[in-house]
Amino acid sequence: MMTLDSNKDVYDILNNAIKEMKADGTLDKLIENDLKAYIESDPEAKDLPKFDGARTIKIGVTGDVPPMDFVASNGKAAGFNIALLAEIANRAQINFELVQIDTGARPMALSSGKVDAVFWTRSTTCDTCGETIHEIIDGTLVTESYHSGGTAYVTLKSDK
Repeated sequence: MMTLDSNKDVYDILNNAIKEMKADGTLDKLIENDLKAYIESDPEAKDLPKFDGARTIKIGVTGDVPPMDFVASNGKAAGFNIALLAEIANRAQINFELVQIDTGARPMALSSGKVDAVFWTRSTTCDTCGETIHEIIDGTLVTESYHSGGTAYVTLKSDK
């Protein structure tokens, strides 16, 4: 996830929760249970918890990256990222407000203050050297990775 340097407190909340979830096994359980469920079926979208009087952090979601982030058949934001946010909210006792943004508009939504953080997935791992290169925009902070998956290449078969 990405925040502005000026939102270091938001970064700390997100990054610390991700680190804790990695350490205590919660992240592996979310990947095994929630991510697998979104890949294999059409489960109902999870509601994010709400805490009276707690801080609210605006998170940009695109709704176009299933199974990570999509709009479920009931019209609610769904996917693994929402399950992740629910766990972070419970740990930090904070509220998240989901803000719909276009995929390409994530950096602008962040820099304009429309959102406090965005899901950021632009990284590449070199198959031969094992090095991961993360695309980072000046003036931003990127949390530890909470999930990585392989790249699938699809080609159309020609009848010729």
